[in-house]
Amino acid sequence: MDQKAVRTAATKAFKAGGMPLRKGHHRLGDPKRDDIVWYIDLRAQGAGPSAPLRFEIGCWVAALNHPEPEGGPVDCPLLLDRPVASTTPAEMGEEVGELVGLVGDLDSVTALREALAEGALGRPLVDQSLRTLLGE
Repeated sequence: MDQKAVRTAATKAFKAGGMPLRKGHHRLGDPKRDDIVWYIDLRAQGAGPSAPLRFEIGCWVAALNHPEPEGGPVDCPLLLDRPVASTTPAEMGEEVGELVGLVGDLDSVTALREALAEGALGRPLVDQSLRTLLGE
C-alpha cells in the first residue's frame, strides 16, 4: 500500500463528503449549531510508510456542554478506532464515503442512542457523561 497516495485519496473523499479539515481533523457538523459533531483522523498503527492505517472516530455532543475538542476525536466523549480495509486509493475513497455516510446519518442524540443499541458502531469507548445522557 502506498500510504501517501491512500492518505491523499482519503483527504479528497472526506472533503467531497462534506468533512473538510479543521485544525488538523476532519469534522462533520458545526459545534455552534449542531447537536452531534463527528471528528475523524487517519492514523498509522506504527512507524514507517507501510504501517497499517486506522480511523480514529470521535463524537462530540452539544447537550453535554463540553468544550469543542481541540485534540480531535481523542477528546470526544465517544471514541472509536476502526481499521482501514482499503489497499488502494480508489478503495480508500469508497471506504471514506461509507464512513462519512454512517456518521452523517447519526445527527441526533436519538440516532446515536439507536446506533449504539444496534451495535452499528461496534464497541466504542463512551465516557460517563454521555452514558448518562443516553440513559445507559
